[in-house]
Amino acid sequence: MDASQANAYGSLARNAATILTTVISRPTPERVITDVGAKGITAQTRSKGFCATRGLGLIKGWPEVEIFDVYDEHAIIYNKAFHDGVRVGDKVEIIPNHICPVVNLHETAYLVTDGEVVEEIPVACRGKLK
Repeated sequence: MDASQANAYGSLARNAATILTTVISRPTPERVITDVGAKGITAQTRSKGFCATRGLGLIKGWPEVEIFDVYDEHAIIYNKAFHDGVRVGDKVEIIPNHICPVVNLHETAYLVTDGEVVEEIPVACRGKLK
């Protein structure tokens, strides 16, 4: 499930798939940069209807924090509390607005429990035809 689907049923509690990203920069007192961009987070917004979602994705465990923008190789977040709560090198999980890039474009998935990667899982069925 993605963030827009969660909004349709009113809770993020059932969202299992997230994007694991690393904080790579904190260049201003509010701005945080992570190492996932348009190849992992869609630039599509969902601004209307019961699936409407703020920003381009939400930060798991930070209910008021959203992805402001994405570029090819990085995402930008503007939030002072988040900035002050993370350090360069920290891993954070993004609940994307749209799950397809996460599950269709990558060769590997990671099982994360309590913020720690516990297993690396190859995505064997992606784009395969017999």
